[in-house]
Amino acid sequence: MRVRHRRGGSPRGLGLVEFVIVLPVAIVFVLGMVQAGFIYMAKLQVNHATFQAARLGSLHNADEGVMKTALLRSLSPFYQNNFETNDSVRLAKAKVGTELDQVLHPVKLERLNPSAQSFDDFGVRDPKTGKTYIPNDNLEWRLDSVRPGSGQRLRDANILKIRVVYGYELKVPLMAGVLSRVMCSGKSGVDAFADVGVLESMYLKASDECIRYYLRGRLPIESFALVEMQSRAER
Repeated sequence: MRVRHRRGGSPRGLGLVEFVIVLPVAIVFVLGMVQAGFIYMAKLQVNHATFQAARLGSLHNADEGVMKTALLRSLSPFYQNNFETNDSVRLAKAKVGTELDQVLHPVKLERLNPSAQSFDDFGVRDPKTGKTYIPNDNLEWRLDSVRPGSGQRLRDANILKIRVVYGYELKVPLMAGVLSRVMCSGKSGVDAFADVGVLESMYLKASDECIRYYLRGRLPIESFALVEMQSRAER
């Protein structure tokens, strides 16, 4: 009986081996769940910031500079230190942090509508300013036929649509490395993002997503917003 017991191994030793095997997987799983919660909250914030940018753009001739300023202002919560009790100091530091982050990780803002074809079909040149604008007054009395270039009506051309891509910095330990290996590493990665190694990615052979986001510990969060123009869109 003693010989059999020694050959079968100690139950305590087997439990230790199982613990060592399962522990890393369990840690990664728990950290992944925590990071997923942070990503969900970040997505809500980016959606709100995108809507605020489109809303302000609808009032200021769809100006991309105005929309970019409003977008960055709404993204400032990502850079606020909640342990700072002085509101003025906290907001000032968040503003500085937002501007500094744009140097290395600029947020993308693209105006999808009105498009260049929209301006070609409906654009009117203002003799005073020299700018081309799309009329948005008295739309109910204007001829509203579909134009072949853009495939739009005048009302459609007065819908502001923007696209925003923000590189969210992953905060939870290990998650940035795990995500970069999954999205940008060899045959175990996702082909849609690049089937190359990490070192090859650093030499600009990877996709834009890997170079711009994943290899820098960031996750691209995309958001869209549609708002009816309250002023004439200008180009």
